[in-house]
Amino acid sequence: MMKKRIIPLLLVLILSLALCIPASAVSYIPDDVTYQNLNGTQFAIKVFTLLPDQNPAELIEDDFEYGGYLYSYADIVKEELTFSTQSQHQEIVTVETATKNLEDILAALESTIDFDDGNAKGILTLDHNSLQTEVAGYQSGSYTVTATKNYTGLDRNDSSYIDKTVEKDGRTLSLSNVVWSVESTTLVGDDLIPASYSAVATYSGTAYYNKATGYITTAEYNGTVTSSGISGIRYTVTYVGTLIEPEATPEPTSERTIIEPTPDEPIQEPGPSPLPWILAGIAIIAAGLLSYAFLLRKNIRVYEATGDGDEFDKIGGLHLNPGKPDFRIDRFRKIPEGTVAIEIDGSTARRLFGKTLSIHHYNHTLQHTVGSANAKSYWFKLNLAPADDYAQFAQEANE
Repeated sequence: MMKKRIIPLLLVLILSLALCIPASAVSYIPDDVTYQNLNGTQFAIKVFTLLPDQNPAELIEDDFEYGGYLYSYADIVKEELTFSTQSQHQEIVTVETATKNLEDILAALESTIDFDDGNAKGILTLDHNSLQTEVAGYQSGSYTVTATKNYTGLDRNDSSYIDKTVEKDGRTLSLSNVVWSVESTTLVGDDLIPASYSAVATYSGTAYYNKATGYITTAEYNGTVTSSGISGIRYTVTYVGTLIEPEATPEPTSERTIIEPTPDEPIQEPGPSPLPWILAGIAIIAAGLLSYAFLLRKNIRVYEATGDGDEFDKIGGLHLNPGKPDFRIDRFRKIPEGTVAIEIDGSTARRLFGKTLSIHHYNHTLQHTVGSANAKSYWFKLNLAPADDYAQFAQEANE
């Protein structure tokens, strides 16, 4: 009940405080603030981490007071935060050749290729064991098949002696032409007449075929690619402080007017107004509550795989201190197991960039290095040990 009453009060105080603070200070929370005196000059140095597309002009504040100094903007320094990660990549390439001869196929393929998709770059190498060749298509056609057959020793040039069909290479050819010749003659009286004949018979037919129009070969190229870029930009904003001189006490006047009190009125001395102290107290309380709420906000959410495809159910939220990147996920009402997904909000992920997280789950500790910080949130997955291991751990703990 008390918590429900405090939350509306906290919101009212935060809103009141926000109305008095410049918009840039509300929009961006500095990673670090340092007040220091160098060679007699007082400085206020504020460090922010922004995404590449955010406007650094919003970081510059109007003149402000702190610790007895009035600070004015001096300069801003930009530092790009880069990242570089390596991963294995595979590309599929196809080529078309007139034959399926391996030499022709290799001549059409490059031994290496340069890969660049705008995010990652690298050199990929041909995997000769991955080659797969298929026919690209077929073209139908026909051609004429011919054959000849000689006939000798025929007593006459009679076509009945000539076969009407012959077989060649499994095909039946039909008679298309016959050329007769006199093979020998004999003398009958005073005349020579043919004694025997020979013939050359020609046969023909049509053959059909399906001819491959070409061959398509699929090849794999593998290699290591490197992703690099700017994950964020660190801005260092410097303000120069001027000492605020205390106001001089006014000199007393030479003449004083003495007001005599009436007998019915007691003498009342005017006292200082408590309003500035009340306002200062409210501001301090609001700032404290705002800082408390920010420090304890849940900036990590834990999800458990449902076992249905790539779907996850939310288990709950946690608070992670970027200065101490470790947390436990075995304190929920429903203890997650199997495959879980961890979501870190963008501002926290940027502060954790390059750091290694330690995730404790009963007697197991898993680690993960934050490798990107340029999105609204950062995700990664973990595979937890089977539930039986934790049951045994709990039993040993109880004993």
